[in-house]
Amino acid sequence: MKPGLKKEKPSELQISEVYRIVSLIQRVNCSTFALVTETASELGIKKTVLMQYIEDNPKLFDVTKATSKSAKGVVKSLGLAIRKVYLTPEENPDTEEWLEIQKKAWEKKIQVFEQTYYGQHEFWYLAVDNESKRRNLWRNTPEKIQTLIDAGAIKMEKSGYGGLSDYFNWEGLLLTPDAAEAITKLGWKLVYP
Repeated sequence: MKPGLKKEKPSELQISEVYRIVSLIQRVNCSTFALVTETASELGIKKTVLMQYIEDNPKLFDVTKATSKSAKGVVKSLGLAIRKVYLTPEENPDTEEWLEIQKKAWEKKIQVFEQTYYGQHEFWYLAVDNESKRRNLWRNTPEKIQTLIDAGAIKMEKSGYGGLSDYFNWEGLLLTPDAAEAITKLGWKLVYP
């Protein structure tokens, strides 16, 4: 290719090179994103070529609309930006490929949670995961918890924690030593924080 000419074929792009350039731009700019225009310039391609590559490979990119705010409070659009580049779809937490890997890795595992009071351990317990990072789909799923309840390994119990002036009542799936033993006998592995 002649110096000064830009690549026009997205097939020439390698995801590893896009990953490297985005990481460098983020470090140089002390930013959590790299603008598509700046990334394309650094890659030596047209911004539309990079945009087409992103659209053709959505599982490899986490993009966002970048803005800046002036001292007067005026918000200005900077354009589309890349927050994260993934080398494979399995690395992207938003893909089904990633979810399947997590489901397989956590098939017979259950996350244990800790209740603390001012940094002091009070007790261990189990619960269905919240929807953050889709954990409820692969880690402590409602089905896993129900399986352990149905097997009689765990049950709802009342407990509490705290001090004299600020005691809190608690109800949930308390992980007693007997419950932990019953769960492991059923072939499950307990994962502590």
